[in-house]
Amino acid sequence: MHASNGLYDATDLCSSLAPGADTVVAFLDRVREAFAVRAVLLLGPEGGAPAWASGGATSDAAAAALCRAVSGEGLRVVPDLAAPRWRTHPAVAGAPGWRFVATHTLGSGPGLLALLDARPRRLTRVQERRLADFSVAAESLGRLARAGEGLAQALAAQGRALAHSRKIFDRAATAARIGVWECALPDETLTWTDQVYAMFDLPRDAPLDRDRIVACYAPDSRAALAEARGRAIAERGGFTLDAEIVTGQGRRRWIRINAVVECEGADPVRIFGMKQDITEEKLLADRTRYLAEFDAMTGLANRATFQARLAALDEAPGRSPFGALLLIDLDGFKPVNDTLGHPAGDACLVEVAGRLRGSCRDGDLVARIGGDEFAVLLATTAPGIAEEVAARLVAALGQPVAWAGRTFSIGASIGIARADGRSSAELYAAADAALYAAKAEGRARFRVAAGPPALSARTP
Repeated sequence: MHASNGLYDATDLCSSLAPGADTVVAFLDRVREAFAVRAVLLLGPEGGAPAWASGGATSDAAAAALCRAVSGEGLRVVPDLAAPRWRTHPAVAGAPGWRFVATHTLGSGPGLLALLDARPRRLTRVQERRLADFSVAAESLGRLARAGEGLAQALAAQGRALAHSRKIFDRAATAARIGVWECALPDETLTWTDQVYAMFDLPRDAPLDRDRIVACYAPDSRAALAEARGRAIAERGGFTLDAEIVTGQGRRRWIRINAVVECEGADPVRIFGMKQDITEEKLLADRTRYLAEFDAMTGLANRATFQARLAALDEAPGRSPFGALLLIDLDGFKPVNDTLGHPAGDACLVEVAGRLRGSCRDGDLVARIGGDEFAVLLATTAPGIAEEVAARLVAALGQPVAWAGRTFSIGASIGIARADGRSSAELYAAADAALYAAKAEGRARFRVAAGPPALSARTP
């Protein structure tokens, strides 16, 4: 494609196509929130300060040095850095005075994903597995960010010399799965570079009929493309759109479209830009979002998601976004772990999660908020529904659990508090008190917290 057809201008769009430092830092922010720690570092193979960081005092190379000193192959955790081996380290003895560190190596080499906190703490087995999953995501995201930064720098440096820039761009575009496209107006004639053909799984010499190409887009993406394109042409502007396609070989992909409308005088004559295969980025973003919002073992919402939904009660005084809170604590779970081991305990928790989902309604939030602690936020405010759901849960969780040819029994105690006029803290405290009462009265039952209007406790 000739420069007058948009190649030179299109190269200027490349800096927005791949994830950069801001994307990595945003990812680390999500990790920090998921573990509720003070800081998260992503260290490259080289020494010195962190490559990327989230949280307080993370620019100090001493924090990075501490993480490298603690690290080893896979996961390493120091619950309390006040131990004699570490308490004199500059990052521990000086500000901000780190007391906890956990590191996990990245698969490709000596890089690390590290958690830091100013107070001692431990990681649960579930958190250890989540940190391992996050380290895989961090490695991929860091690689993409470095590739994107390198590509943008290369294109900017070579942009002054168009012929050489085109050569460099073609090579980089192949590696980054970026292609250049053009559509002549008004006859809708398409011109593509090889990479766009590859994205759509079409032979390089395949005829390009725009109607057939548009048919490759998923319905929602097709509608969004038509709207964005029509507006850009009408306003003589441009657009960026992430779209889902089904290729000529039936494969689903996500592509990012950058478009600019070119005019001659006041008339639009062509629309051109770049397409990039962002399938890997999309899957990574979905996985990262899942890890941040859901419990990796059970697939239920995690504590952070539960707390965010519960906090919505304080943001809408006088209007409850849900009807009631059920706090659920398993009865007899600890002996399962102690006698049969963690694999049996994990299998039990997965089974419990399935029974919880099966006993609740669409729209209810079911969350795992601790080791064997669960919570349900009921969507309905209808009278009596909370008691009906709690009775179903007590019955469902009291059924035997089969694992590895063995059968064991657990149960559940449940505390219920209605959202009528309570803050989130008051609601949680009321449900917790009701749960304590249920356990004190013999377990395998539920109790309803008193409140306005007065509610009476029931035994299923």
